[in-house]
Amino acid sequence: MAVSTLALFVSLGGVGYAAASLPNGSVGTAQLRTSAVTNSKINNNAVSFKKIVPGSVGIVRADTRQLQVRVSGTCATNNAIATIGGNGKVTCNPTLPAELGTTSNTATVSAASTSVSSVSLPTGSSYLAFANPTATVTGTGTDERVNVSCTLTVGSNTQTRTATVNTGTSTSPVSASIPLQLAGPSGTAGVTCQTAGTPAAPVSVTSAINAIQTS
Repeated sequence: MAVSTLALFVSLGGVGYAAASLPNGSVGTAQLRTSAVTNSKINNNAVSFKKIVPGSVGIVRADTRQLQVRVSGTCATNNAIATIGGNGKVTCNPTLPAELGTTSNTATVSAASTSVSSVSLPTGSSYLAFANPTATVTGTGTDERVNVSCTLTVGSNTQTRTATVNTGTSTSPVSASIPLQLAGPSGTAGVTCQTAGTPAAPVSVTSAINAIQTS
């Protein structure tokens, strides 16, 4: 009985000693069974980037739900990347629509139609244009009501609106806005204005044009 107990103690002690004194590098891939090291057996932050052999972790071993594969797709000319898939492929959209316009320009208008501002719209697309002509009448001290009509043209489409400027007895400039918005084909976007009749006071109109490509 005593000999058996001693033998058991020695055998257990030897295994414990061997497990506690393994030389560095003595356990390699050959000693590890497949799937022997699971995620639950690895402490957080135990495996750093420096401990991973280059090329040892490929897409087959990685959780693609947590990684972004290298972007491999490209877009054609005049297109831009819209989204990137988990597999690195891209979807493309046309680039931002063209925007064209003018700075503000001022013209003196009368009963004859007068061009205030214009911009050329490239062919092959349709456009939505905006203009906000401001009609200004410098009063003469005599109460006067001046009607000013402005027309926005986009390609072959037109829109006309009229504003009335009441100067009263003022001798200072009095203004009124005429907001215009119109969709149309390519060609020319322009603003023309005119007065109704021949007012005694001089009339000027200031306007810019902004157009955005819609197709």
